[in-house]
Amino acid sequence: MPPIVPMRGIMPGVVDQSVSVLWSRPLHLRSGSQAMAVASGCLVVAERHSRLVRLDPRSGAQLWEQRVEDCWGTTVIAGERCLYLSQAGVLHCFDLGNGQRLWSTPGMSLRYYVSVSGSVVLLGGWRGYHPLMRIALADGRCLPSDGAAFAGAGPLAWPQPVRWRPERDSAADAVLIAGTGLPKLLVMAASGAVLREWSLPAPVVFPDGDCSYGVSNDGRVTFLSGRRTVMTFHPVRGVQVLWQHERDLRPQPPILHGDTLWLVEDAGITVIDLSHGVVTEVRPRPHGAVCAAALVSGGVLFAFADGSLVTIDRAGNAGARIRLSARIDRLVPADNGLMHAIGEGHLVTLDIPATATVPLL
Repeated sequence: MPPIVPMRGIMPGVVDQSVSVLWSRPLHLRSGSQAMAVASGCLVVAERHSRLVRLDPRSGAQLWEQRVEDCWGTTVIAGERCLYLSQAGVLHCFDLGNGQRLWSTPGMSLRYYVSVSGSVVLLGGWRGYHPLMRIALADGRCLPSDGAAFAGAGPLAWPQPVRWRPERDSAADAVLIAGTGLPKLLVMAASGAVLREWSLPAPVVFPDGDCSYGVSNDGRVTFLSGRRTVMTFHPVRGVQVLWQHERDLRPQPPILHGDTLWLVEDAGITVIDLSHGVVTEVRPRPHGAVCAAALVSGGVLFAFADGSLVTIDRAGNAGARIRLSARIDRLVPADNGLMHAIGEGHLVTLDIPATATVPLL
């Protein structure tokens, strides 16, 4: 039995002034949490029912705008291109630099997931409505797909792009594939061929319509196999069990950095020092349930149902904290200590410099 640090509660009503709202932007409608995409020096979001805009990450200034069908779809940045799959089922491709529309492919309703592996776009698998399909990134053409490889897999997790390295001197564009119906994890090449598969203790558990995997600083991909087993995939070492928890976990991606693991339960957050086996339980009442989480300098930033954002460090201590007027549904780290947050009709960019943490009560 690993040593357990007594439960800690986050102090209510405390704001760390080192965390600040750099800028905010009303979206005028509640855009979907996946309507925002972030890359180095880039931020694109769907807003106002029918517009896709690129913004300057530090100032919020609008750089270009394009018309789309709605604001509840999925936005992805792939190199010098930006993809938007509208809820109406049209996949658009824009030049990221100037916003020029490069191509649009209709007939993609109820796909929702968008993953890019090399020169191929993968759609489908969400809720099991449609099998995975392959689209050419260059021009939007439909490419041959073999759905038989995933027969019986059920609804799929959002495919996770990886660089598969079966040998140390070679690497290939691929994605991780898992479904609720089979206790397996597959590596699929951009060509659609299955490269490798592993048996799991239980099917992968994932949230509906949200990303299914976490990615650590050393390239390991974390995921839940069942409600209590935390596993990792590494491009060279393959699949391993990382941690066996004593209670059910919520279907949110585990967050791993170095030898520290952050997990979300219904009752709160558990921080695990894997090198020493120390388990610290954090109870965030009265902030409510965790809605989103992302790595920051020194820990993980958690967004709670009441609009609070609190950083929990490796020892379970709270550092940066702030409370917003609206709940945040998704957090995405950006360059130079910025964090982009989307939820309830607003886009907020936070400045989160590295700060010392303080003990919890």
